[in-house]
Amino acid sequence: MSKKRPPGRINEEYVCIDSFIRHIREIDNIQEIEYCDEPNETVDFWVTIAGVKYAVEVTSISADDHYDALCYELLESICSECETSNNAKGTYALILSGRPRIPRRITCQRKLISTAATRIQEMSNAPCGVESCLLKDTNGHLAIEKRSDQGNMVGWCISKQEAKWKGVRQEELSHLLKDAIDKKLVKLEKKGVLHRCSNVILLLYDAYAYGDIEDMHQALSNIQGYEWLHSIFLATSFSNMPNELYPDSPGRRGTFLYSKNEHWH
Repeated sequence: MSKKRPPGRINEEYVCIDSFIRHIREIDNIQEIEYCDEPNETVDFWVTIAGVKYAVEVTSISADDHYDALCYELLESICSECETSNNAKGTYALILSGRPRIPRRITCQRKLISTAATRIQEMSNAPCGVESCLLKDTNGHLAIEKRSDQGNMVGWCISKQEAKWKGVRQEELSHLLKDAIDKKLVKLEKKGVLHRCSNVILLLYDAYAYGDIEDMHQALSNIQGYEWLHSIFLATSFSNMPNELYPDSPGRRGTFLYSKNEHWH
């Protein structure tokens, strides 16, 4: 049973599992990998690697669920507008810098969506790397960038947010990681997963590039209580690479933040 999302909405689970399996094959040359969705949602995926079974969970790292939802709604609407007008010829990235005010009023949203679709159409014949600002205020800005002439997709990219005081950023990120890990432990204990499988891998989807890899490593080193996990894997930035397992979803590079398998980390 596949996990469905509304049209235009990125399925973080499909992005992460593809990134994870691709990375495992690249670093360990392992071809004997089997995976399947969990139809009863006990876990997100069951993965068998070289004969060893793993329970795999996915979670999204984002500081504000309401802002997260608003941004996803905006992305869905832009994707739908481009699909209707057949404008998105190529691969484009929405780049969030800081936390600009995303309009909530319908009329203002429609204007922003229309502007984004128009800019994408104008950029269809432009060289890769061209960027256009869609929204800017004192809190940050939102831009659209052409990433590739190939494909027909719009997605989120690593944000080019202004540098935040590093200690504060890592403190917040540590809190987010700790909260995500603790919630997964409660869920898996409640479902009885840990009695069935002690090898649990957590895949992190960095929703809006809340931190780079170095920040993530440092934030994880500042917390305790994640040692019950076998591995923690981060699916990093949006890119124009294909998703091999789920071609309708975007692909991402990834890296391990922690693993009990020395060959992986």
